[in-house]
Amino acid sequence: MHATTSQLEAALAAARALLGARIDDMLTVEEVTALARAVAACDGRETASLLTPRDLEDVAAYKVAWTTATDGPLPEAE
Repeated sequence: MHATTSQLEAALAAARALLGARIDDMLTVEEVTALARAVAACDGRETASLLTPRDLEDVAAYKVAWTTATDGPLPEAE
């Protein structure tokens, strides 16, 4: 699989945000999701496969933008 230029740019932007968040000792579920989404797109995988169960719960709880067709399923709400 070959990543497109826009996929690589998204991965780089997410990596920069992640590094900035680490410097500030903060990391949001949106930043983790953006990085997982960019890597998943480059690898031809679903975003959900790169996130922990807690991350997926946070995605649902904080209503992070999510597309089941490309990102994968979210856990059922209890």
